[in-house]
Amino acid sequence: MKYKVVLSILITTGVFFVSCKKTDGINTNDNSSFKTTSISVTSIFPTQFGLPALPSDNPLTEEGVYLGRLLFYDKNLSIDKSIACASCHEQGKAFAEDKKVSIGINGLKNGRNASALFNMAYSRTFFWDGRQNNLKTLVFEPIQSHIEMGMNMLELNNRLKESSLYQMWFKKAFNNSPNINEMSLALEQFLLTIVSKDSKFDKAGPDLINFTASEKRGAILFNSLADFSTGINTGGADCFHCHGSVLFQSQNPIMGGVTNNGLDSDFTDKGLGAITGKTSDLGLFKTPSLRNIELTAPYMHDGRFATLADVIEHYSEHIKFNSPNLSPNLANHIDGPGGNPKQMKLTTQQKTDLINYLKTLTDNELIVNPLYSSPY
Repeated sequence: MKYKVVLSILITTGVFFVSCKKTDGINTNDNSSFKTTSISVTSIFPTQFGLPALPSDNPLTEEGVYLGRLLFYDKNLSIDKSIACASCHEQGKAFAEDKKVSIGINGLKNGRNASALFNMAYSRTFFWDGRQNNLKTLVFEPIQSHIEMGMNMLELNNRLKESSLYQMWFKKAFNNSPNINEMSLALEQFLLTIVSKDSKFDKAGPDLINFTASEKRGAILFNSLADFSTGINTGGADCFHCHGSVLFQSQNPIMGGVTNNGLDSDFTDKGLGAITGKTSDLGLFKTPSLRNIELTAPYMHDGRFATLADVIEHYSEHIKFNSPNLSPNLANHIDGPGGNPKQMKLTTQQKTDLINYLKTLTDNELIVNPLYSSPY
């Protein structure tokens, strides 16, 4: 946690070195101001999602978002200039990656799979262990982590202020010379604008127009409770409890969607428990959105499942009911009051139908949208 203390000191004492150079016609030491161009939030966030609670201290502007995009794709943010944020969060993979765990500078392994980055404006917690609830603070962690980008904040501040490109865009976005505080604001703005809303599911409407018979059956399974009243599951797959609403992510206002989905009986990775030190938090990990799930393999915090079929198999056959702090939504799969936990035992057809339904959540427009692509 030492780096957080250092970062706090840097921010609160204002140790941001001001450049006095003239670049591209902009004198970064003069008193003139640029007027930013506000972005209407209704132009970004669709009506069916509702408006998220956006940060009041960092309004979205065209200049701020573009600066954030520049920074997101810039390898100069890593100590050896080999890795950008986009290296582990690829647009073509819904801003996730296809590695089991992320690889940082010098080939160092992170230990966890890179989370997808979209619809973050609607999330309450970030990272697999839910340790962050603020995007502008979040961005400093991978940049400083010795197994990710390994950057020193003073060195980064110097790199930013020496760049003619950033001298221009920090002036345009914040009327200031480059600095790491407003770097984080720009990155936050860009991340907030990455919205996934144009899947087949979104275009089908409530009547699921143009869905195949298999996709419709999968939708019913996804949104139906499991029913073990006869001793076997004659109901649904009960996916919606943890991946509900149009966002297909947990809306739990208390836990922020951090839960235990029965992967392990013993935890080599303690999840949220490693952050809080609480026994009740052991094995709890963030429940991701299932939008674009077809694009974000491998799955789970450690990338243990290579395919969607593997994921469905886990929930159908292999829940560890003796896992500490198991989600009540899974622990309640029992054959009556006081009964024993039951695996769902989905049929081959049901598994296929679920996968076909999940693939309707793929947003093929997101992965080619030029507003999210590299500006270089």
